[in-house]
Amino acid sequence: MNVPNALSALRIVLSIIAPFMVIYGGFWIQVLAGLVGLFAILSDWFDGWYARKYNLVTKLGKILDPVADKVYVIGTFSAFAYLGTFSFWWVVPIFLREIVVTIYRFIFLEKGTVVAAVQSGKVKTVMQMSTIGLAYLFFMVHRHYPEYFFDGLWWLLYAALAVTLYLTLQSGYDFFVNNWRHVKRVHS
Repeated sequence: MNVPNALSALRIVLSIIAPFMVIYGGFWIQVLAGLVGLFAILSDWFDGWYARKYNLVTKLGKILDPVADKVYVIGTFSAFAYLGTFSFWWVVPIFLREIVVTIYRFIFLEKGTVVAAVQSGKVKTVMQMSTIGLAYLFFMVHRHYPEYFFDGLWWLLYAALAVTLYLTLQSGYDFFVNNWRHVKRVHS
């Protein structure tokens, strides 16, 4: 367990707690949930940078980091859907893609193959995190400051959701294209 892996493990714990803070908390707890989310996003960048800079990239880290991202993304998107910020139908394909890819990563790992994230997966993650930030802003303004809410924020959120959904599905497709020989080996 090194610093980047410890940060990823902490991100997993915080990613489980933050959605409940948004759902059940009052204003200040929801503000704190936003700060927890910001920490999760920044620590995701930092732990990857730190691991590469100090040559601390490990097999465990290659699994923990994407798992932490998926826990945060699925939990937070689900919380906002539960609160009515957007429909669960936006979350279902994202949830399915993240779960299926994660299951295959673990199957590959069990067979001795570690599959690192590819560029399309990294772009997808950045877009998912950006959309979560926008959904948080939308939720907080709509819930606590409705006098400042404007329709452009609604359109911006749904445009970001559409791009996020496209990039999520595209990166899932890329994952299977890039790892098809591993998939065939698993099913043979």
